[in-house]
Amino acid sequence: MKIEKNELSKKIGQLKSIVPSRTTIEALKGVLYKDGYLIASDTNLTVKAKIEVLEEDAGGTEPFIIPDKSFDLINSLPPGEMELETGKDMVKIKIGKIRNQFRTLPAEQFAYIRDSISAEAAASISASKLKTAISHVLYAVAPGGTNQTMTGMYMECKDGKLNFVGLDGKRIAWDSIDYDGSFQLIVPRAALDKLLKLDFTGDIAITHDENGVLFRSEDYEVYTRLIQGEYFKYEKLFSHGDIYTVIDRKTFLEAINRAKLCGSAEDKAPVIFDMQGSSIKITYRDSATDYQEDVPVLEDLSSALKIAFDPRFFADSLKAFDCDNISMEFKSAKMPAILKAEDSDMTALVLPVNFREA
Repeated sequence: MKIEKNELSKKIGQLKSIVPSRTTIEALKGVLYKDGYLIASDTNLTVKAKIEVLEEDAGGTEPFIIPDKSFDLINSLPPGEMELETGKDMVKIKIGKIRNQFRTLPAEQFAYIRDSISAEAAASISASKLKTAISHVLYAVAPGGTNQTMTGMYMECKDGKLNFVGLDGKRIAWDSIDYDGSFQLIVPRAALDKLLKLDFTGDIAITHDENGVLFRSEDYEVYTRLIQGEYFKYEKLFSHGDIYTVIDRKTFLEAINRAKLCGSAEDKAPVIFDMQGSSIKITYRDSATDYQEDVPVLEDLSSALKIAFDPRFFADSLKAFDCDNISMEFKSAKMPAILKAEDSDMTALVLPVNFREA
């Protein structure tokens, strides 16, 4: 089989993070070539990447495993046409005057999870819209923890909308896009992290059964097991606040970041918002600093309020938006702040923290 080295190196680079370093299935410590796709799996997540083959073996190329020990060598090779020769227990690599041979395992031992889901009748959605909505919410999905439900993104399709929800106990993010269908899925964060890093273009079809979900485009497939369980009643958490204003997102984020820089890793002091009239005074105090900055708002506050937040969580929420201006709603110092984009359905909720008056 002949293939462009850069093409092979690029696709292996996209897949190798899925290859498990520890597994009882030794064959999974590599990437499988089969029917024009490179495939990587860790038994919970399987990713397929279509690869362009310049020349097939006579009668077609039989499936084979590219072992992980070859990944660095393939990446270091010069560009050009590469030839791969395969046998039952070896892979030979040839390019120019370079020759090498790696031991491998039979392809039939590559026991990846196979999707039995048909994508033929699935509605499609723009890859850019899907990836944008996921990126708006993923920061609020917990990277780990004992509550498995929080380690997945809730994807709920109803009433012509596909809702994306992340909740980690400190903040909540919610976005939606137009999509026809009816389902409720909790998709592991790791699968969506990988989806964002792949070069999905065009349209993506989403299909599922009770065990897994498949995201499929012309060039890639991402199949993952679902997290089982019932998700939180997120809609009830987004009640309107009586205190309202609009901020310049970048200006407000820069002010919070400056306040954070004055703190230390040991001190976990909150950032305090003293909101009244046409500005918000941002204060950060710990054992070594007393930072204050007045930030103007774009719409005067209807009522005064002093409220505090963990600066990391508030900054992460602001960074997830990509619009210029954001509206903020508050009820009291004990109730969450609700942030809303000016140009989309994206909404975020940040829980406040207790603080002492100076």
